[in-house]
Amino acid sequence: METPKKIVVVGAGLVGSLISIALKKRGHDVIVFEKRSDLRTEAMSAGKSINLILTAKGIRTVVKLGLWDQVQMILSPVIGRMMHSKTGEQAFQPYGKNHTECNYSVGRGDLNKLLLTEAEKSGVKIHFESSLSSIDFDNKKIILENNEVMNYDLIFGTDGSGSIARKELVLKIGSEASYKMEALGTDYKELLMPARANGEYAMDSKSLHIWPRGNHMLMALPNLDGSFTMTLYMPVQWYKDFEDKNKFKKYFEENYADVIPLMPDYLNDYYSRPHGFLGIVRMKPWVYQDKMVLLGDAAHAIVPFFGQGMNSGFLDIYALITLMDQYPNNYAKIFSEYDLEQKKNGDAIADLSLDNFIEMCDRVGDEKFLFRKKVEMKIEQSFPEKYRSRYGMVTYTLIPYYLAMEAGIIQDEILNELTQNTNSLDEINLTQAEKLIDEKLVPWFKKNNITVERYRP
Repeated sequence: METPKKIVVVGAGLVGSLISIALKKRGHDVIVFEKRSDLRTEAMSAGKSINLILTAKGIRTVVKLGLWDQVQMILSPVIGRMMHSKTGEQAFQPYGKNHTECNYSVGRGDLNKLLLTEAEKSGVKIHFESSLSSIDFDNKKIILENNEVMNYDLIFGTDGSGSIARKELVLKIGSEASYKMEALGTDYKELLMPARANGEYAMDSKSLHIWPRGNHMLMALPNLDGSFTMTLYMPVQWYKDFEDKNKFKKYFEENYADVIPLMPDYLNDYYSRPHGFLGIVRMKPWVYQDKMVLLGDAAHAIVPFFGQGMNSGFLDIYALITLMDQYPNNYAKIFSEYDLEQKKNGDAIADLSLDNFIEMCDRVGDEKFLFRKKVEMKIEQSFPEKYRSRYGMVTYTLIPYYLAMEAGIIQDEILNELTQNTNSLDEINLTQAEKLIDEKLVPWFKKNNITVERYRP
C-alpha cells in the first residue's frame, strides 16, 4: 500500500481531472488548481471545443478507473470517413474490419464536465480561477498568482500546451531540458451544422465527414443533439485575407457549396468565433527527479488529425498508475520509467498525427492512395490474425504508438510490392500477400511481442 502523499495537479482539463481521480483512488490527498472558471456553471465558449475521438487506449484507462458506464452515455459512434468532393459526390471509407469497429465522438466540454464531477465525488478538491505562478522545487512549494503558497509532495502538470508547469520545469532543469513548440502553419475555426427542424441529423451521423481540398479542409463530427461540430482548417495567412467577408464567402461557396444549405449561420459562426492555434510540443524530459511529472498536452501536445490527443494523455495516466503498482512509493523509479517509455509514444503520435493531416487534406482524394487503402482492407480481412493497418493498430489495439509507426513502415513495403504493377483489386495476389506478411511482418510482431487483437472494453 502506498504512503498517502499531498499531490498538486495543475490543470483541470480532461487529463488533469482523470489523473486526479486515479490518484484519489490510491488514497492520496489531491488538490487541483485550474486557471479557468468552472465550466459546469457557464456555457462553454463556442468555437473552442473541437469534438474529440475516444479510442482503445483511452477507453482502457476509463475502464480501469471504473468510469466506462458513465462515459459511454455521452459518446456517438463513428464507423468511417465520408469524403465529400467539390462537386458533391460522397465516398465512404470504413475505419475498421467489416463495418464492425468504430470510434466514439465526444464533446470536449461534456466529457470534461463529467470528469470534474466524478473527481469531486471521489474527494478531490478543485480550485477554479487559481493560476500557478511559480514552483519552488527545493522547498516543495507552489506559488499561485494571488501569492498563496502551498506545500506539496508531488506535482502532476496537466495544464495543456501553454503549460506553466512545463515552463517552471524547464527553468529548473536549465540546459538539460529540451523544449520546442512547432507551429503547424494551419489553424482552425469551429462552425456548426445544426440539427434539422425535427431534431434529426442533416448528414450521416455514423461518419466523420471530410471535405479534402489540398492544403485546407472542412471536417464534421456528430453531437448527441443532432448537430455536427464543423472544423475548418486553413493556412494561417488565409485568416488575415478573410477579414474581407466577401472573400471568405466566395471561398466557402467555391469549396463547400454542398454544406451551405445545411449551415445557415456559417458566416456569423466564422466571424464571431475565435481562431484556434495548432502546433506540436516536443519536450524532454517530462519529469524532475521524484518530485514532478508532466502528462498530456503539457508534455506532448499534438495536432488533432489522428484523433489521439486525448487518448495519448489517457495513455500517460494508464502508464503511470501501472508503474505505481509495480514500484509502490518509489517515485524516482516510477517517473524515470514513465519518461523512458512514454516519451517514445509521445514522439511517435506527434509524427503520426502530422502524417494523417497530409492524408486527410490531400491523399484521401488521390486515386492511387484510395486503391492502396482498398488493397490494405482486403488484406486485413483476409488475414485478420496476421495483419492490422497502421490506423487500426493506433486506434483499435493497445499496441504502443511507436511500435505501430515502425510496423507501418514494413506494411508500406508490402503494399508497394503488391500494387506496383496493377490498379485492379481483382489482380491482387493474396498468396503473394500472405508470403510477404509471413516474411516481413509476422517475425517483427513476434520479436516485439505484439498481437493485433482488438481491445474490447
